[in-house]
Amino acid sequence: MPSESPAARKPTARIPRCAQAERGYDVAQVDEFLAAVHAALASAPHEPGDPARGLNSTQVRATVFAGARGGYRPEAVDALLDAAEDALAAAERERCLRARGPEAWQEHLDDLTRLLRNRLDRARTQRFRRPSRPRAPGYSAAHVDVLCERLGSRLEGAAPLEPAELRRAVFPPAQGERSYEEQQVDAFLDRAVQLLLASR
Repeated sequence: MPSESPAARKPTARIPRCAQAERGYDVAQVDEFLAAVHAALASAPHEPGDPARGLNSTQVRATVFAGARGGYRPEAVDALLDAAEDALAAAERERCLRARGPEAWQEHLDDLTRLLRNRLDRARTQRFRRPSRPRAPGYSAAHVDVLCERLGSRLEGAAPLEPAELRRAVFPPAQGERSYEEQQVDAFLDRAVQLLLASR
């Protein structure tokens, strides 16, 4: 059984709250989700690609909470979610190694690497789709490309890059040929975080 991370503890009042006039994360939603994280870690999380066994690391990263006055402070909850994702990813790796062996885990890593490389190897400003509508806002292609090149260097072992830098990446808005579609970039970064965690 994986060791319990700080994020795996049952929800308590120790998570700092916003002042009543400020908006934070909805307390009930956060408590319910952290309880699910606790249960997932206590019951040995599933292997990558097996959604039938409960909460997984990628679901943690995709979680969004409603806003509420006097709710939990977002930065505190986000830190707990980062720790939860790290712990679940580590548990998934150990489970796969025990059940299927190192060859299967390496195949999983190779598949993720190929997926990312297919996009990283494209030319600058051509790595992702443009927004579907001409005036729709997107992410600045130039800024996304800089992060993509850092990721490429990380995959080659030439430079460090931590999952937290991808989780917290913020790009200036842009339109037209200078922009990338936000959803496609976000999905790519999710896969990149998954690979960096799996490679630890």
